[in-house]
This record gives sequence, structure tokens and C-alpha cells, in this order.
Amino acid sequence: MRDSSSPELCAGEPHRWCVYLLTLTDCSAFKIGFSCNLLQRLYSFSHRYFEQFDLRESLALRLEGEAQARRIEATLKQEFSSAQLTAPTWVREQAGGHTEWFSAVHFPDAATRLRTFVAADERADLADPRALVGERLRLFSARFEAWAVQQAHYIDDVATTVAGPAAVRSELRSLRDWLDAYRSFGIDLFVDDPAALQFVRCIADRWY
Repeated sequence: MRDSSSPELCAGEPHRWCVYLLTLTDCSAFKIGFSCNLLQRLYSFSHRYFEQFDLRESLALRLEGEAQARRIEATLKQEFSSAQLTAPTWVREQAGGHTEWFSAVHFPDAATRLRTFVAADERADLADPRALVGERLRLFSARFEAWAVQQAHYIDDVATTVAGPAAVRSELRSLRDWLDAYRSFGIDLFVDDPAALQFVRCIADRWY
């Protein structure tokens, strides 16, 4: 079966482990969790993560190991358990972490508490989640470009058959999601091949 949901930007080389506080753009809640690949984790929640989360206002604490990240996450969840909320309805079921959402009213206190762990470990440091994700998107931009061209050709080939655009709806949605993600982060694509960019965007717009 053809797996076209991701150009494999979410797999592979991990970052350092981090404990994150992710705020929502609607200011209703924030998510406490930990991961060694923040892009992968965000994508698991929603393929439109760049719209659902306000990464500029979010916070990440980078650490050396998983065990430490797990302990800090557990501490934060216990300390703010009284502010726990139901996960947003748009969070994908397979993402898990449905008990790790908390009222946004308590985000400043959670952020202050997260910062205390920096003082306790000289190897720990605070990071900008948006910068971490943007760095990974830039790192794999060439891989994405190759995938996008392949995806666009496949969509066009199938959409023009009797099967029609409905047969490639998921592939088309995936292509548009990733193009929009790169646009959201202000990352230029196909700098050396504007014709390829025009082709990919044309296919994404034509069959959507």
C-alpha cells in the first residue's frame, strides 16, 4: 500500500530530548509532554499543527536523556493536575496524550516552573519550539522537494483517469498540508528550480 502521508521529515535523526509546553492558538489550553522529535509529535496531533498551536508562545526545555525528560513531565502534570482539561476534538486519536492538556490560565505558572529545572541542571537549556521545528523543516527541505514533485506527478496521473480526484484526496491533502507548513515557517522551496515549485503548486490547487 502506498504511504503518502509524510515525506519522512518526521522520522530519522532525533533531536535532544525535550519537555514542552505547547499553547493553542485559541488560547484555551496548553499541552505538557516530552519528545526527542518535536516535529513528529506535533504532526501526530494534527497535520495542520502550524495553525492549531502557537509555537511562538510555547516553550521547550532541552535535556540530555529520556529518563530525565519523563520525570520532569510527570512532575509538571502532577503539579498542574487540578487544571486538566479534555483534549481538543481535533487531536488525532492515535496521537495519545489525551490526559495531558491543561487550562491556558495556568500556562505562565507552568512556564515559570519549567524554567526552574534549568537552574537544577547545567546541561539543560530553554529552546524556542518554533525554531526547533523550523530548523528541521529547513534541514530536510531537499527531501521534501523531491517528495513533493513525486507526489504531484502521482496526483495528476491518477486524477486525470476515470478514478478522478477523489481517488487521491488523501495524497492531495497531505501535499497541501506540507506546502502550507513550509509557507507558515517562511521557508522558501525550490529556490533553484522555480518551474518545479510552480508545477507542484499548480497540481495542489487544480485538484483540491
